[in-house]
Amino acid sequence: MRFYSIILTSVLFIISCNKDDFQQSGDVFYKRGNSVCIEAKNHWLLDIKAQNADDSIYLDTRALGRKIEIHRLNTDTSATFIQLLGSTCEADSIQFKLRAEHFYNALNGSVPTYLNDSDFVTTTLWMRDKLNDIEHIAYKKAFERNQMDQFIKKQRWNGTFDSSTLIYYEKLKVVNNQPVKYNKAKIKYVLKKINGQVVYYTKDDEPFIYDSSDQGVISGIRFLANKLSKGESIRAIVPSDFAFGALGNPSIPGYTPIIIELELLDYIL
Repeated sequence: MRFYSIILTSVLFIISCNKDDFQQSGDVFYKRGNSVCIEAKNHWLLDIKAQNADDSIYLDTRALGRKIEIHRLNTDTSATFIQLLGSTCEADSIQFKLRAEHFYNALNGSVPTYLNDSDFVTTTLWMRDKLNDIEHIAYKKAFERNQMDQFIKKQRWNGTFDSSTLIYYEKLKVVNNQPVKYNKAKIKYVLKKINGQVVYYTKDDEPFIYDSSDQGVISGIRFLANKLSKGESIRAIVPSDFAFGALGNPSIPGYTPIIIELELLDYIL
């Protein structure tokens, strides 16, 4: 009996110590890493592991192959969770226990349907990097360039790389017509994400009237249309600078390359 009493006492001591490892600030329990850092860098690159109340892991971003990006100014900067996260040093980590609604609301997200707002979740966040605005732009550009390189390598197009625009294109249908200088033409196009998801397209019976002087047409379409004669078609992977830019739109995130497939049907002279 004395032996079992010693074991029970040891187990209770370990549990008590583990509990004491977490500090409390309001409704947030946290266990930080080695140090505290206060830096004026608003872009954070993170890995996140989240466990539900049963300690089952339902999210682990380390398997995604890219970091989660958080812009501090797009979060609830008054939230204790965000303030504690912001004071976590690069290459360090912090662990939280807090209600699901507090965790997701602070990140401007929604609680997943498989969780209740009041459920406590345990999250471990690794602060991989903190970037200022210039560093963040460089990071996004480098990530985009890598996406394009990987796509080109995988697809094995027999294409041409334009070093001035970073557009990689391949003509699919070539017609031996004499080049014609035109101001307007009927074209068909399909715009896709690099995962193949179609985002925008023209209907077969409703071609787009392309006006070469229209600055509202994305630069990638203008670049490709100028390389075609009547009856020819082309496909290309186009960087965000010639697509939807740093801001993107509701369908295409910023700094995202796109695939353009385009056919020039007829001239409008």
